[in-house]
Amino acid sequence: MSSIFDSPQFNANLFFPRPDRLAPPEGSDDIYIEVEPEIKVHVRRYPTPNARFSLLYFHGNGEIASDYDEISKAFAYLGGEFVVCDYRGYGRSDGHPTLRTALQDAHKIYQTLKNEGKLQNPLCVMGRSLGSAPAIELCSHYPEIDCCIIESGYADPVPLVERRGLRIDKTTPEEDALFNNSQKIKKVTCPLLIMHGQDDMLIYPNEAELNYQQAGSESKALQILEGVGHNDILMAPDNGYFNCLQRFFDKVFNSTQSR
Repeated sequence: MSSIFDSPQFNANLFFPRPDRLAPPEGSDDIYIEVEPEIKVHVRRYPTPNARFSLLYFHGNGEIASDYDEISKAFAYLGGEFVVCDYRGYGRSDGHPTLRTALQDAHKIYQTLKNEGKLQNPLCVMGRSLGSAPAIELCSHYPEIDCCIIESGYADPVPLVERRGLRIDKTTPEEDALFNNSQKIKKVTCPLLIMHGQDDMLIYPNEAELNYQQAGSESKALQILEGVGHNDILMAPDNGYFNCLQRFFDKVFNSTQSR
């Protein structure tokens, strides 16, 4: 049975890839992971001396890894070695993106980076917007991941389809098992932080609230940041975005290292 999530109409309106023609920043580690024969996905790691954890990051649908060259310094300041993943067709990656392959590729990316010693222990997985899907996918499958952060993420796949200008009455159990964040997040048991802009008009805050309610984590927090929307959440008043991350990292990794 065909799924609307595999249709060209859906994926063409979900993904907005663009090439990366900028020179890599000095000291960065560009990694190419073969996800299918002759198809490699690009990952950029920013080695950080004395980092206390790795942060594996999946970006939004209109971004590429090099967009985070400067922002990576802020995550380094918070103590994380930042590792940002592109999707097929994005930046320096091969192929063409679909939601299904983005989820499948997340497993290969995680396993390869882990096996090659490119991820520190402890590890946080974070997803922004579209990136919430691969982040929840990984955290629902690998209980060894220490914590999860979802920023501006979607919950129910029906509004996700409708935002693409398509119509769908309901999803099948098979589609929900793979594409429904609010169902899959029930299997996430690690410490969880969900962040969302109060003025987000692309993915409404009630989707963040649904993910929070459904999450299986015993230790979970929901932070709705005032005065910001979907694409300016980093600019939350009083450094609210990074202060929220700092509190979460301190709580999780201080307790992790004291075990």
